[in-house]
Amino acid sequence: MNILTFDIGTTSMRGILYDKSGKQLAEASELTPLIYEGSYIEQDPLLLKKKLFAIAKTIVADHEVDAIVLTAFRSAPALFEKDGTPLSNFIMWQDTRNRSICEQLSPLNPQIYEKTGSKVNAVFMASKVTWLKRHCEKAYEKAYKAMVVPAYLLYLMTGQWNCDVTYGSRTGVMNIHTHEYDDSLLELYDLDREKLADLKPVGSVVGFTCGEFIRECGVREGLPVISSGGDQQNSALGLGELDSTSLVINCGTGGFVIALNDTPFLDNDALICNDAAIPGKYTLESNVLASAAALNWVLREFFSDIWNDGHPDFDAFHKIVMKSPLGSNGVLCVPLFQGCGSRDWNPDARASFTNISLGNTRADLGRAVLEGIASEIAKSVSSLPGGTDRDVIYIGGGLTKSSFFDQILCDMLGVPLLRYEDAQSTAIGSFISAAVTLGLYPSYEEAFRSARGCNKTYRYEPDAEAHEAYQKLIARSEEVYKLL
Repeated sequence: MNILTFDIGTTSMRGILYDKSGKQLAEASELTPLIYEGSYIEQDPLLLKKKLFAIAKTIVADHEVDAIVLTAFRSAPALFEKDGTPLSNFIMWQDTRNRSICEQLSPLNPQIYEKTGSKVNAVFMASKVTWLKRHCEKAYEKAYKAMVVPAYLLYLMTGQWNCDVTYGSRTGVMNIHTHEYDDSLLELYDLDREKLADLKPVGSVVGFTCGEFIRECGVREGLPVISSGGDQQNSALGLGELDSTSLVINCGTGGFVIALNDTPFLDNDALICNDAAIPGKYTLESNVLASAAALNWVLREFFSDIWNDGHPDFDAFHKIVMKSPLGSNGVLCVPLFQGCGSRDWNPDARASFTNISLGNTRADLGRAVLEGIASEIAKSVSSLPGGTDRDVIYIGGGLTKSSFFDQILCDMLGVPLLRYEDAQSTAIGSFISAAVTLGLYPSYEEAFRSARGCNKTYRYEPDAEAHEAYQKLIARSEEVYKLL
């Protein structure tokens, strides 16, 4: 049995075809750029449709597909008519136009946190849909559904308006204890239940291929389509987070630190408690809203000479920034380009560089950004139960392809780090979910062992002297954040 896994990232999507053992047979990818209009950050639904269909058509042209599974980023809604015609663009998770709505609701944080596992924040879906209702009244009234990206793509493939509970737990209006939309929360956000996608268990078949998707892409009719949950939940699964003893860090566009729990954990409102990719379990998450996105900014603005064909030469970048010593010759970067994430939920926070002299170079600025990202991740790790008290922490995501950054992060945390050579942890986690759902493996543990198989790993060991120095840098970074 061949399983086509769709992995929908913030600015790109890929389709990877796996056989039943988890061996990769084919891959196709497409860029899905964002639309920046002033402070607004959006994405075109029709572009996502075009790219999804293109990937499916490419894979199916040369390979047999027996099932499809989808994982995606989690909190960007748009409005749609009953036939799937978009009435708005997706408001992206980084977009903070809804912050005034969040500020109005913030006095109710204790009650909201107890039901949803998260304080009110500008990232989650509900307040973004409230903004659409208030500012795009005609479109909202005409809309049949307000859907996040994965629900829309699942609809395109199956014709069904479904979404699994991992995405529901990122809406702000799903009760994580009942796994249903909560009437009192819907009332707070002034939202209509009938306009939201139906909630299904994670890792379940949410429909079967039909309609335009099969006609345009050549996919067989009636193939099962599985929703394996949000991208970060699947990344954790793909990195081997199978019980509460492990901790994973995923550094993509944003940075995410995730632990697993058997029950909802509501003892620290600086964390987010969501449904996990493994049914019946929960993730504890702390996030950094700009990770690779922060690096991309410094590459674009200060290292334009190392770009080729629209892509930066990371090897050249590393050779430059390695000339700057630990501590970046005094330059400190607090890389909150998109605001502060879950540890403080401050959408108005912004990045800063401090202690720059005429003697500093762009190498210092580049290294300071890397150290700043690692510092914010270290702060997030310290907020989770057990913190850095681990034998090893698993890391993944595009930024961790840099061994230079990985060693900085390792020294920052003071804990050994383990990275798989195959960086596709989200897609692998999604495959694992589908393989268990389809009965190919009796457990997630066995599916993980098969999928990861002989994957090569890289291990990083912390340097005690560097760790001590970085503890001072972390403290100084937090002082600067609080001052600003």
